[in-house]
Amino acid sequence: MASSAAPADLTVLAVEAVRTRLHAHLAAQRAIIGQVAPEVLRMAADLETYLEGGKMLRPLFCYWGAVAVLGRAPEGEHAADIARAGASIELVQAAALLHDDVIDHSPARRGRPSMHVAAADLHRREQLLGSADGFGEAYAIVLGDLSLSWAEQLFAEIREDPAGGGRAEFDLLRTEVMAGQFLDILHQSGGFASAGGQEEAALSVIRWKTVPYTVLRPLRMGAALAGASTAQLALLEQWALRVGEAFQLRDDLLSVVGDQDATGKPIGGDIVEGKRTVVLARALERADAAGRVALERAVGDSRADVGAITAAHDVLVSTGAVRSVREDVEELTRQAREILAAADLLSPAGREGLAQLADAATDLTTLPRG
Repeated sequence: MASSAAPADLTVLAVEAVRTRLHAHLAAQRAIIGQVAPEVLRMAADLETYLEGGKMLRPLFCYWGAVAVLGRAPEGEHAADIARAGASIELVQAAALLHDDVIDHSPARRGRPSMHVAAADLHRREQLLGSADGFGEAYAIVLGDLSLSWAEQLFAEIREDPAGGGRAEFDLLRTEVMAGQFLDILHQSGGFASAGGQEEAALSVIRWKTVPYTVLRPLRMGAALAGASTAQLALLEQWALRVGEAFQLRDDLLSVVGDQDATGKPIGGDIVEGKRTVVLARALERADAAGRVALERAVGDSRADVGAITAAHDVLVSTGAVRSVREDVEELTRQAREILAAADLLSPAGREGLAQLADAATDLTTLPRG
């Protein structure tokens, strides 16, 4: 990877390196599990298919974190280590999504049936015994566990980790996302009392569920593997906190006013799943009595019809909740740009790559103003 290459070219090469590493790792694991029983090979095949189509956002934060410290693209064995780290993160991401879809009863992922739905359909086609839905959920949970296990094994292959900083970040990534996932479940159940109000609770879930494993830890992991100083890591963290929060707030908006064909997720999905997002918290606070009734009729009701979902959607927009969250995304993005522009401790090449990555992760151009 030549250091003179444009950020877009380096991004393509980085993604290819991670995918190559993933394929090699899954091939090695397939040889192992194939000795158990031929039926078990389905797990490796399904996981490889599941990993297709991802944006590789997290591995790219890892990669550009390294470039920001090195001032150039990683080379040789160091490049291989960064690819291993990125591939490990992708496997953690797969595990989180597999489990998250079961928890949220999500029917689709990336424009395809969720794994537990696909496995339940397989159960029905092959006329297996017992509950098809129970089989599907069990399969997705086990596959997620396997993906998490393989992520650990792959990261252990990293050869150069100055002072163990990369490992420390990888460990925190997995711990924080699981803690954040529990907070999300607790918040949806009305039990996250220590956070204060509904909006504070939603922001806390973002801080611990999304920010660490989407931006903060991958970014710091790549930087640590490149030998980053304490000051560089602290600077990257300040930037990552803003980009990570903006990313999740934007994702919440996509479920309300996004393009279903572009997102691969059903519009209104967060409404019927009962996601206690910032946009919902603000709508509940601002809505009149009729608006609150409309929200309560649809939020968390998997049987809500199109009319109820549309009525709830209208309240989210008419109260200004959607617009205000959009403005928050814009402000967080502005702050992140300012931090990066003044970040003399980071290389120009790394700053340029991170800026482009953040722009893609927080892009609002496809969303109506609301």
